[in-house]
Amino acid sequence: MAVSRAISLPEEIIRQAEQIAAREHMSVEELVSAALAEHFAGAEYLRRRGGRASIEKFRAALDLIPDNEPEPHDRL
Repeated sequence: MAVSRAISLPEEIIRQAEQIAAREHMSVEELVSAALAEHFAGAEYLRRRGGRASIEKFRAALDLIPDNEPEPHDRL
């Protein structure tokens, strides 16, 4: 079920959304809906992955990293 809402966005965001929507042959509403759905799915994925995390797993992963100086091309 679609619900209509009015939101305010900066003009530049609207302009870019219109350009992308035109290029993708869709309406701005479809573009925004797809972008939000993708964002929510990504956030849910990260939440689930985070739920499986533990400090023990993190420390075990850190233990696998060699304790030596980085190669010259890897230095900051």
